[in-house]
Amino acid sequence: MATSSPSRPAQRRSLPAALAQTLYLLLGIIAVAGLGGVLLAAFFLPAVSATSAVAEDGVALFESYPSELEVAPLNEASRIEAADGSLLATFYTENRIMVPLEEISPHMQHAVIAVEDRRFYEHGGVDPRGLTRAFLSNSVGGATQGGSTLTQQYVKNALLMDAVQRGDQEDIEAATETTYGRKLREAKLAISLEKKWDKDEILNGYLNVAQFGPSQYGVETASQHYFSKSAKDLNPGEAAMLAGITNGPNQYDPVAHPEAGEKRRNEVLGDMHREGYITDEEYEQYRTQPVEEMLKIQEVRAGCADAGRSGFFCDYVTRTLLNDPEFAPTYEERRKLLYGGGLTIRTTLDPAKQKAAEDILQRRVPADAGHGFGHSIVTVEPGTGKILVMAQNRTFNPHQEIGPGETAINYNVPNALGGSNGFPVGSTFKPFVLHEWIKSGRSIYDTVSTGREEMKEFPATCLGSGAWRENPGYNPDNAVSVKLQPMETVLNSTKFSVNTSYANMARQLDLCDIAETARSVGAVPATHNPYDQATWDAPIEDIYKTELAPSVVVLGELRISALDMAGAYATYASGGTYCRPQAVTEVIDRNGEPMPITGAQCEQRMDKEDADTMAWVLQQDLEDPRATGKGRTIPGHPAGGKTGTSNQQFHTWYVGFTRQMSTAVWFGHPQANKRPEGFNVDDTYLRQGKVWGNTVSLPTWQEYMTAAHEGLPAEAFPPAPARPTPPGPGQVGEVTPGTVPNVAGMYLSQAQTAVEQAGYRVEVRREPSDSVGQWFVIGTDPAPGTALPAGSTVTIRQSTGREG
Repeated sequence: MATSSPSRPAQRRSLPAALAQTLYLLLGIIAVAGLGGVLLAAFFLPAVSATSAVAEDGVALFESYPSELEVAPLNEASRIEAADGSLLATFYTENRIMVPLEEISPHMQHAVIAVEDRRFYEHGGVDPRGLTRAFLSNSVGGATQGGSTLTQQYVKNALLMDAVQRGDQEDIEAATETTYGRKLREAKLAISLEKKWDKDEILNGYLNVAQFGPSQYGVETASQHYFSKSAKDLNPGEAAMLAGITNGPNQYDPVAHPEAGEKRRNEVLGDMHREGYITDEEYEQYRTQPVEEMLKIQEVRAGCADAGRSGFFCDYVTRTLLNDPEFAPTYEERRKLLYGGGLTIRTTLDPAKQKAAEDILQRRVPADAGHGFGHSIVTVEPGTGKILVMAQNRTFNPHQEIGPGETAINYNVPNALGGSNGFPVGSTFKPFVLHEWIKSGRSIYDTVSTGREEMKEFPATCLGSGAWRENPGYNPDNAVSVKLQPMETVLNSTKFSVNTSYANMARQLDLCDIAETARSVGAVPATHNPYDQATWDAPIEDIYKTELAPSVVVLGELRISALDMAGAYATYASGGTYCRPQAVTEVIDRNGEPMPITGAQCEQRMDKEDADTMAWVLQQDLEDPRATGKGRTIPGHPAGGKTGTSNQQFHTWYVGFTRQMSTAVWFGHPQANKRPEGFNVDDTYLRQGKVWGNTVSLPTWQEYMTAAHEGLPAEAFPPAPARPTPPGPGQVGEVTPGTVPNVAGMYLSQAQTAVEQAGYRVEVRREPSDSVGQWFVIGTDPAPGTALPAGSTVTIRQSTGREG
């Protein structure tokens, strides 16, 4: 014993480095691998002279590694679906579709077992025979190839994918380093995993994690890519080809290297035949089949570029989710979910209506036309906020290189969600002034001056001065096709889009209140993000800033997105319910559970009676052939809306609705202030200075809405609001400056005009009255005949009708 002890260290030092490393691996595993380990030990121990020190070191190293496989769920491709369940786009960092084992062909299962681990159902995670072969073949060169079971390969891939998903470069290197330490860690984890999972679970995990092509992860994705079929339908030849690719995803890719792919396929078929998984006839049949005959390539690109012209809607979907704090707390978490969470994102897009819109836009204003003008359609469902259609005459291309008719800018949406800064909406903003007029207790039958005059001051209580002052004065003109009376009703002023009337209405209101009313139904400048609560909470003067000018607020030089215009008008079609436009109805996680998202957030934003009045007034724009809508109704479907033309006719609009749909149509140049002229839209030749909201946008709106309503029931709007009748003569004599006039029994607008002519500011107080009908003036405070200094405030008392 004394003579043998010194020889042991010398013998240990003389072992080749590769052999010593291998012994660390083998003897560590032997210590815990059960009967197989004992047999392997009997084979090796004589060769190393029972080197117990090596065994002890191997055990110590083995014990130092973790025994539990702790990894995050694998990245899995997410899919965005239209409302009918059809696929719009796929998103992934690794193109992977997870499927259960019962949805994978038995041939595929047999193929990977035959070529990778034919004793898969016999070992406990580590195969002693495989280790023996690895030891004999690697002991000289020190390589770590071979010897891994399917369980070990699953562990290796799971660790690598987990490190990649976390972006942990140190763990990525640890999962791919060519050391025996890595093999030892994988072996220990494999042994532990075999005690928790049954063989089918492990096989299923491997088939979903392994790489079966340059960009194909998991067998279902690879099957769809190479053969355009589900993994459950793979035949033995197809299964053999996929199983062979895993050994070299680029080297054996049958598309790039068909000869190498075929050779590898045949090797796997040979293994399957030897193991008895296929017959002699099947082996010959699939071994001789040309690779080109097998392949039916289906390219699946990641992202919205694959969604064609619906790519703009797809892009809007992704941006709303990435901006939605309900979806996940941080942007990075939301991005990881979208690109690797295996989500099913169900959206509101109606494919049939979308195609109708795309076809109309492309025919009327082709994307590649030399003039470069843009045309868009967006539809929101009243009462739900669902975005049914989002189309424009361009193809979505988010890449740096773009061709004619391509862009990444969504003409329909706000800047923060992939759009531009919006386009001036023209007179389509007037309904928000009308909305405030009605909300403040005034009537559509009130009369307002149509005369042109210089206007220097407009009430604006949110400003420090309490007024917006124009210097020089504001002097709007009209562009109408009917003869105007000196005083016209608000109804007629709306139908004929009388600028001077609306400017005079604004002088009786408050610019800040008009802006606040517009915001209440979602009409805000397109530079603001409607998904940011700050847009709704900020002081109105911070949202509109310098755009509180009457030329902007009253006559629509404000830039608002078409989507928000459609959403705002939907409020009038729905009886006063405003819903923030929504593109996503549901997000389902990889386990089939719904995830939280910010929905439409519907609220009653105006009285139903007022909303019905708005709907009826705007209906007259289409029903009256003299109005700006020119009688372009939707056959069988009551509809209303408003034309819009921006300054110098650079941009034109029609925004209109039925009970079922609210649609905004825009036409203009997306990159320049340029008048449309010198080309045809269908049979209409566009002449300089002759393009209005009803020239291009309205006919497009009518054609699209007619097609979109085919097969839908007609839903009527309420009848005309009752015309108020004064309780008595209520006539007022000549107004005397410096004295409060008698305005009892007048319409509010008439009373306000009389008080202002007397030199006073006006406040309105609404109160019940048994003697004066609703909406009419009860009297003033101070009483008529009171002498007050010029500029004093007179309160007009307006009746709300009988109390109770």
